[in-house]
Amino acid sequence: MDRGDLERMAWTSAYRGADGAAYYVDGSIGFVSLTRANDRGGACGRALSVGDGGVLIADARLDNRAELVGLLGPHGSGDASDLEVMLALLAQGTYGAAKLIGDFACALRDQRHRELHLIRDAMGVRSLYYRVEPRRVLFATEAKQILAACGADRTIDDRTVAWHLCGMQTPAGCTFFRGIDEVRPGEMVSLRDDGRVVRRMYWRPDPERRIRYRDDREYAEHLRVLLTEAMRCRLRGYSPVGVSLSGGIDSMAVAAVAGLLRESRERVPELRAYSWAFSELTECDERANAYRVASRYSIPVREIAAESAEPFTDYPRYGPDEDDPFCGMYQPLIESVLASASEDGVSAIFYGNRGDMAFGGDVVDVPGLLGAGRIAEALGELRALARILTLSRAQAGFRFLVCPIATSLLPASAVVSARKFAREIRRSSGLRFQGRNGSVRLGPTARAAAHVRSDFLRRSALPDCDPVEIEALRWSNAAMRRRYLHLFSPLIHRVMLYADRLAASHRLGFADPWSDRRIAEFALAIPQYVANTVVEPKCLPRRALSGVVPEAAIRATRKVTPRPLLERALRGRGYETLMSLFADSMCAQAGFIDERMFRDRYERFVRREAPIFDLWPTVSLEMWLRRYWGA
Repeated sequence: MDRGDLERMAWTSAYRGADGAAYYVDGSIGFVSLTRANDRGGACGRALSVGDGGVLIADARLDNRAELVGLLGPHGSGDASDLEVMLALLAQGTYGAAKLIGDFACALRDQRHRELHLIRDAMGVRSLYYRVEPRRVLFATEAKQILAACGADRTIDDRTVAWHLCGMQTPAGCTFFRGIDEVRPGEMVSLRDDGRVVRRMYWRPDPERRIRYRDDREYAEHLRVLLTEAMRCRLRGYSPVGVSLSGGIDSMAVAAVAGLLRESRERVPELRAYSWAFSELTECDERANAYRVASRYSIPVREIAAESAEPFTDYPRYGPDEDDPFCGMYQPLIESVLASASEDGVSAIFYGNRGDMAFGGDVVDVPGLLGAGRIAEALGELRALARILTLSRAQAGFRFLVCPIATSLLPASAVVSARKFAREIRRSSGLRFQGRNGSVRLGPTARAAAHVRSDFLRRSALPDCDPVEIEALRWSNAAMRRRYLHLFSPLIHRVMLYADRLAASHRLGFADPWSDRRIAEFALAIPQYVANTVVEPKCLPRRALSGVVPEAAIRATRKVTPRPLLERALRGRGYETLMSLFADSMCAQAGFIDERMFRDRYERFVRREAPIFDLWPTVSLEMWLRRYWGA
């Protein structure tokens, strides 16, 4: 083991270890754990453990410690550290890994069997990458740490670039560097000394699991219990904590449940909230609703001036990380929140990122309402869908009743075959999908904007279906398939990685209670008409939080996005930045896009001759190439 390589890998992401590093080097084996002061306390944090079972390094928080100690029987001890508990459980392979609940990424060197096991939490909140070479294996929290090792290949993977340009839906397991792999959520990767690599999923949600109650209030109570426990677990070991607080139900729930725990005299750290303040684009401002929750629980709020941190502010100060071109359109604003929290001495920032995915979105379950005998509600849903989508009632009935029932009755193999057959019909009929020069775009490539070159997409050979779509077919119910696609979409996976890495760069921990595995399992087991309807969006979280979030705040929740801020930036201060980015574009030089077409489309938008188009995948990729691969 080259100690120098280990040091270079560690300090490439030095912001993750403000309080130093712990090294373990034994012959050909080398581990390093970066530590922060706020890793100490009740949470496991980042640490090394050496025992009879081998050497374990982990970035972890265990949420079911008492249960795990019980599973170990006479070998379990209430005095054992979280890492010692993990080490004992992981000796049982995938069975033991499946019992771990929490956010974690870990590496276990099994000295007895001469194997290295890389394991990642079920919801993908923590990151883990690896590279297998002829004479060494490199693994790390971030891909750029692997790139820092002597002699590591930095070749960009064009297929992953194609996924990114197709709506930023890059599947878990893919990285932007050839030869570097990502451990997928819920996966154990075993690397043996003879060179073999074995990848096994230790956890998948059970498509046969069902939760059925007689009364809708029981679903609400169940969710409230789960969310309270998820918050309780994530508050361990941090003090104080910050909440990114908007006027939406997801972030309000995070703040309110934490406040309620404190009122119940539980050991809850000091809370602080951070809210975006729009003084000019008042249609984006949600402070009134955020203050309803903050005032109820006496949580101090720091307002972040939104208009002064619009997209493209101070470029290239803000932009993608070396790991991944994925970044948020509102990164200057997000970083203003993180910088303020860090300045205030906050140790971790809490978000409600997966709330929409778990109980909101476009999941519609008209067949479920009818099957439950709720005919009036089903008809109300169809009328609302027809009105919103400007469909006739017959069209709405066919699309949201007949089609879901038909696809639910078909086996998964038949659904896949039907989709492939439909694509072949489209291809043979010459139907065009955003292509140029007679090209046809189908499957994931249909999401790519028109300026993405069709010859590049053909070379990338993306599959007919996204991997997450194939996995969703394990559910027989069409609405539950749609919920699975929301919960485990590649886009939310990238959002979680991005949020964790960005928080770490400001010396902050990251937590999202809505990404608790137990909440995901619950969301996939209940009737979907209980969770969300068109008539009453996110009806289940609203009911679950009644009495926790002030009723006035629940009634006032609405879907608000800062899109006007983005459009103003694109037509104003961001114009020169974008035009300079796409003058002699690196994306165009690499053959990814048609530069002239991109600029023409952008100019038409600026002149208000055309609506905004899906430009962000291309813009973020261009910024990434220029920052890390430019001259």
